[in-house]
Amino acid sequence: MKVLIADDEYYARKAMAKKVLQADPEAEILGDFENGVQVLEYLEAHPNEADVLLTDVKMPEMDGLYLAQYLFEQESGIEVIIISGYNEFEYARKAISFGVSNYLVKPVQKEELKEALDKISRGRKKYQAKMQNIMSKKALQFLSIEEIATHEDWKKLFLEPVFQRNDNSVFYMAVIQSITREDWTANSKAEKLIQRLKDPFLGEWFYFKRFQENVLLLFGNKTAIVTELNSFVSQAKLLGLGEVTVGISLEHTQIEHCPKAYQEAVYAINQRLIEGWGKVFVFASDFRPENLLDKENEQTLESAIAERRCTQAEELTRQILGCCRNSYTLYVTISGIFNLLYRFFCRTDSKENDGNPGYMLFSYRTDLYRYNTLAEIEDYVVTIVKTMCEEQEAKKYHYIVTEILTDIAQNYQNNISIGELAEHKYFMNSSYLSRLFKNETGKTFSAYLMEYRMRKAKELLESDLLKISDVAMLSGYNDVSRFIQYFKKMYQMTPEEYRSKNNKLSN
Repeated sequence: MKVLIADDEYYARKAMAKKVLQADPEAEILGDFENGVQVLEYLEAHPNEADVLLTDVKMPEMDGLYLAQYLFEQESGIEVIIISGYNEFEYARKAISFGVSNYLVKPVQKEELKEALDKISRGRKKYQAKMQNIMSKKALQFLSIEEIATHEDWKKLFLEPVFQRNDNSVFYMAVIQSITREDWTANSKAEKLIQRLKDPFLGEWFYFKRFQENVLLLFGNKTAIVTELNSFVSQAKLLGLGEVTVGISLEHTQIEHCPKAYQEAVYAINQRLIEGWGKVFVFASDFRPENLLDKENEQTLESAIAERRCTQAEELTRQILGCCRNSYTLYVTISGIFNLLYRFFCRTDSKENDGNPGYMLFSYRTDLYRYNTLAEIEDYVVTIVKTMCEEQEAKKYHYIVTEILTDIAQNYQNNISIGELAEHKYFMNSSYLSRLFKNETGKTFSAYLMEYRMRKAKELLESDLLKISDVAMLSGYNDVSRFIQYFKKMYQMTPEEYRSKNNKLSN
């Protein structure tokens, strides 16, 4: 602790400094002063340095009680211990009203002082732990299990403690989603329910904002965990949290297995698209996905698109997707349809194809995962198919801008561009899509993406747990200097200056 001492008697100040160091050898005496005015002058020149002030009551110019009152009203955060030769209730009463931590009567005994400093130390540690927990939760919202597991600092902070607590025993990862996609960290009922779920299994709970998902690490017996998860789903509905679905991984033992366990849990929870919500789905390691877009269906669909028989193309697409009996087959089949569209696009687009194989931006992790029902995903795929059939009029594509905004919200950390989205996801001319996006939003794609990333960067900078380089990476920039340049251009200050300004406003 960093300590200030105020007393108008020179030897009394020196004696008190000695007692402080005897009571707490690790304490640091920042200075001793004759009166309150000198203390305030020091604090003005050295803001946010001092932790504790020990002050006499009777001092010239500004006494200890007035000094305590001033610091209290300014919300300085400095803990004040009043030291007085006057053992009177009125002084103590006033001191308490000014938020004073303790009131000691001269001559101060070493044991009394030690107890007073220990009390302050315990309170500060408890407060710091609470703030650390709050800041950790804020930082976590912008991360993912994969990012935490592959980043040494975050792994040490968020994952290693829970694995050490469980001595690297068997764990399962559960992904939980509510159909309302509500942030349960702000819902006391949901928070208590999840705490009751994880505590018996010595687990940990993470909430990731980008995908409105709750992720649990649970250690112990699989049968017991699945039983409790089923009970959790039922209780969540009774508490008015809506339909809740859970996907659970296979068993794992190593911290490095977290990304794989997470992927398995996502594969499992996507089965809700086929079987509906309100269930617990366990990852099946022996699944065999099948592409239902066989050669005959592929030729029929391609002919319907080429000849602009839109109704037939729509009906066939819905029929194929409706035959999917598991989410793995659904994903493979959708990818097959999109690859057909990509090949068709390359053959019919006026630009020359460079011969490189197409790659799909549609992914199991983002696109399939974000839909709630099979009907929603069918509508999405059918709309893309119909786009290939119909005249490319602006009115046909307005929905695509909404899709792009969703893409940005979920993938802003990745390297995305309007050209890639146009050619490999929406199968249209990139110049046209650029104009359409600007007409709808009033901004170019790159400008909108940069502004979105900068807004996310501001939120990330609220957490002192993240370095500026971490914030840059999580905002989509591998080049830190470029990130700082963009941030300063948008907000007229560097990220470090913004964080410092924000911290001062918070204190």
